[in-house]
Parts: sequence; structure tokens; C-alpha cells
Amino acid sequence: MDQKQILKQIYGFQTLRPGQEAIVEAANRGEDILALLPTGGGKSLCYQLPVLTVNGRALVITPLVSLMEDQVAELKRLKIKAVCIHSHLDIREKRMILDRLQQYHFIFCSPEWLATDRARAFISAVDFTHIIIDEAHCLSEWGYDFRPHYLLLNELLDYYAGAQVIALTATANDKTIHDIQHLLHRRLHVIDNRTVRENIFLKVLPAPSARKMSLLKELLWSAGPSIIYFSSKRMCDDIHQQLTSAGFKGMTYHADMSYEDRMGVQLSFQNDSIQYVCATSAFGMGINKKNIRTVIHYHVPKSMFQYVQEIGRAGRDGEQSQAILLFNAEDLNIAYRFLEEDRVTEQDLILYRDNIRLSEEKQESISILLRRFSYQELERLLTLETAVKYEALRAMTEYGAKDHCLTSRLYDVEEGCRHCQVCVGDQAFSFQTVLQQKTELGYKEYINSLFPA
Repeated sequence: MDQKQILKQIYGFQTLRPGQEAIVEAANRGEDILALLPTGGGKSLCYQLPVLTVNGRALVITPLVSLMEDQVAELKRLKIKAVCIHSHLDIREKRMILDRLQQYHFIFCSPEWLATDRARAFISAVDFTHIIIDEAHCLSEWGYDFRPHYLLLNELLDYYAGAQVIALTATANDKTIHDIQHLLHRRLHVIDNRTVRENIFLKVLPAPSARKMSLLKELLWSAGPSIIYFSSKRMCDDIHQQLTSAGFKGMTYHADMSYEDRMGVQLSFQNDSIQYVCATSAFGMGINKKNIRTVIHYHVPKSMFQYVQEIGRAGRDGEQSQAILLFNAEDLNIAYRFLEEDRVTEQDLILYRDNIRLSEEKQESISILLRRFSYQELERLLTLETAVKYEALRAMTEYGAKDHCLTSRLYDVEEGCRHCQVCVGDQAFSFQTVLQQKTELGYKEYINSLFPA
């Protein structure tokens, strides 16, 4: 089948959207691409269609297991051969998949798995036509501290020098774009089709600590399907318990939960069995739920970058939605504390160089970083990254002050819009929540469906 036939017969579309069309045309020309599209803009089709057109094989690098499994499930629904490899699979499942790698058009994995000797031994025998880096902003946002394995992706690209690279993200600024190109060691054709999400109404509500909980309850009664973001896992659980006691139906999602429990939460939310999810920042990335009406931030996020990414999960169906920040300047203390606790410092580098024991996590991070940079260069980069993160927190303080158009603050556009509280005044929305009566979600059956027998 040619590309138009694939688009129509497999995906059910007559034409591509204008933003998608430019990206696919560049991919058809064989160019390495960094594609910027808004959340819900159809990024997945932009890499899947070119791969299928040449009957190719793509290694797709994604940050989250839930994101891998969502995309694999969708591809399998379309009768496209796809599989994901991650640490939560048992030995039998991994062996079965690895023995059949040549059969799949799309193989999904994380940068951490790719860094293992076992992974490299298997993928080195596969002739990939495409290397796809989904959520490519993670290279810049996470690479220097949280998930340094992202900084090793250039080694993979060097090995597959003949493979076409397609990197995709919904969130990027000039620094992020520069970082992605620099860290991958590839010159990428940047195609920027981001647009302001005008169907998401932006609000900031002053929320002193004593009033936050009551304000949240007031909002939820008419919020429709909602995500509530927290900086603290403990607060995430505590607030969920209080909401449950008040009669709301929801779940929590964070890293301290088991893989099975987290998948159960995601499936419950997708299936409209619950109204809300109290979550930390990982939840929602790539989630294929189009009717999220409200995104509430209980704590101030660490950057505009993160905020745009998270509120973009609302209104993927194009219908009216809202993003509400419960602003309390004291919350910034949490963000500053996390920044200092998590970052690799100059003192950490000195201790590492002198072979003085650090935490296992920092020990591994520094060893990976030193595969890319000298001590001197790394020290300079980490100082620069810290300054950038502090500036990002300062920008969130300015957003919370509501003294300028909120859209202009978030998207770096001219002031004056018709979908923010500053420009048009407060708007009250009443969204319906229709919950399905489902008690058993068949998690095991869902997981088994992702892998061929």
C-alpha cells in the first residue's frame, strides 16, 4: 500500500492535519526531524506513517511504561505489529519478545533499558530504519539530573548512523531545542507547529493553606473528569483520602505505588470509572483520554514548561476545558527544597572524584554524566542548569501574580487573549461527570493483550 492507502485503510483518515502533513513530508524526504506539535495534535501518526510506508522497523524511546503500553495497545488495535520492553515484564515474556524482535514494526523501550548490556546485545542484531524519540523534551528537562541515561542516546544514534531520527514533543523552548540537537549529535530539521490551546481557560486562584482543601472540593463538584497535580506524594495520598471522605470518587498515582496499581489507576480513569486522579507529575504523559475537562495544580509546578505540558492533557477533544492553579507562594519552598535535594552539586563531584561514598543514585548519575562530559565541563553545565531551574521557579511566581495575560506568560505570545482570567475576567464552567459502573478492569487481560501469543 502507498501512504494514502495506509492512512485511509489502517488509520481511517482521508487526509493529514496541516501540522502533521509538513512533518510527514519531511520524513518522506529522509530528513532527521524535531517535530513540535501541541498535546493532542497527533504526534504518533507523524512517525508511524513514514515507518509503515517503507515497511520499516522503528525503535521508539519513551520515558514511561504507561506511555509505551498505551501506544502498543493502540497499534495492536490497528493490527500493526508492536511491542514494548520494560522491567515489569517477567523473564518468560521478555525472552519471547526478544526472540521475535525482527517481527515487529515498532519496538518501544526506555533509555534506561537501552543502556543495559543485554539490551544492546539484542538490538544490535536488528536493522532499524528509524529511531523515534518521543517526549523529546525529557532530554533537556531530565537528562542532567533526574534521568541521565537520556544523555547516552547519542551512542545509540552513532551506532545506527543510517537510521532516520524523528524526535517529537509538545513542549519546548529555544534552550530545549538546542539541548535536543546538541545532546543527540544530530542536525535535526525543526518543524514547529505548536499552537495556543484556546479551548483551555486559564485561571489562578489565591489559595492560602487553610482554604485550599475547601476550595478544591468546591471546584470538583463541577469540574468533570479531572487531574489534580501535587509536588508531594504524601499530600497526594492525604488529599485523596479527604476527597473520598467527602463523597468524590477517584484514585492516586505516584512512584511509590506498584506497577500493577498504577496501571489500574490509569485504566480506571480512561474507562470513566472514576472522576479524578490525584497525581504527581508523571501521570498523564501520553494518556489517550480526550475528555479531561479540568487540570488543577494543588502545588505550584517547577516551571512554565512543566505547567504547559500538564495542562495540555485537558480538552484533547477540542471541547471547552480549564486549567486552574491554586496559588500559594509558600508552595515554592517545596519546589526549591526538591531542587536542592535532587541536583548534583559541585561538592558531589568533588566527593566522587576523591572516591568518597555518595548515595547510589548520585554515584550512578555522575558516572553516566562523565561519559559525556569532562569534570570541568560538567561543573559548568550543572551550574547553568541550576540557574535555569531557579529562573523557571521565579517565572511561576510571576504567573501566579496575575498581573499580565496568562496566555502570554505561558506561550510567549503577545498579551491579550479570550481564554484567560486576566483578560476576560473569571469564567465559571460546569462540566458533567458520567461514571461507568465498573468494578473489575481486567488488568491482567489488558496486559496480556499487548503481546502476541
